[in-house]
Amino acid sequence: MTAPPDPDHATACMTRAFGDGAARARLEAPIDGAINRTFPASLDGMRYALRLRVNEENFRYEKGIAKSALVGAIHAAKRAGLSDRDAARAKPDGAAPPHAPALVYWSHGDDLWRLPWEIARWCPGAALGAPESAPDDDAYARAAGAIADIHAIGFEGGVPDLLSLDGPKTDFAAWIGAAIERELARGPLEARIEGYARAILRAATGDVRWTLVHNDLHGLHLILDPANGDVAVIDWDNALVGPAELDFVKLKHWTRVDPATGHLAGDARAYDAIARAYVARTGRPLNADVFRACEALWLLRVWRFESERRAAGKPTPRLFAGPEIYRDELDRLARAA
Repeated sequence: MTAPPDPDHATACMTRAFGDGAARARLEAPIDGAINRTFPASLDGMRYALRLRVNEENFRYEKGIAKSALVGAIHAAKRAGLSDRDAARAKPDGAAPPHAPALVYWSHGDDLWRLPWEIARWCPGAALGAPESAPDDDAYARAAGAIADIHAIGFEGGVPDLLSLDGPKTDFAAWIGAAIERELARGPLEARIEGYARAILRAATGDVRWTLVHNDLHGLHLILDPANGDVAVIDWDNALVGPAELDFVKLKHWTRVDPATGHLAGDARAYDAIARAYVARTGRPLNADVFRACEALWLLRVWRFESERRAAGKPTPRLFAGPEIYRDELDRLARAA
């Protein structure tokens, strides 16, 4: 495995983006996430986030792609009224995803760093889910508005990933079914949990509205700017085409950081405030059956992801609980079904 990027890598990336003036950049201590290392950087009075992908071994989405640039291009194409097929051919031109910070530079991997990396403007403010923040109902309504804007763009059907937009489309039952079956095929599960997942598959019928979904939407990815009240949405690596309900699963389970454990956890009041404001904004209630299927898929995925990380001897990032909590939640849902 390649060693994670160090300040020398970060300095080289800043120089490529900003030229010799990058010598004036001040790098801060890196922030490690599940698949990226982020270097906050200041240059000429502006602050930036340099994100370098560290590994793609357990990454389930498009490999070798600077995702913000891809999402920005597809979103711009769809806003212009293009078909899915034509949107799939859109070339990144610097557009950022909706409500994301401005994109300054990106690479799908090069001589400086072999995996994708990007530089974006830093989002001022605090995450709605940070333990020190105290967002009110207006802040949650603004977050709901940002999510509604993301979901405002419709697509023609389900696809495995954003690189498959010009391919055949599936309905929701086939889309969720294929995804859950992939998780079930990764190894044996307890009979009750597998039975619950298969019951979810049998119930996953009906039409959905296919939208752009962030697919990693939790309280630390929603940033409130106190200067103007805007809410920014960061970290778009997992984005895909899916039902809107998918974006509410992580918000339910990872709404805020629990000060007692230091882990992202559910906060029913905050989640309900966002969900109610979203429904009021869009006029579209969340479909309980679709949500339940998306929740089962996510719990299976995060359980597998964290279990594989532990088996490989890698520590769970400090903000996240270990795999047991997701297995226990699946078991709770299975017992209640």
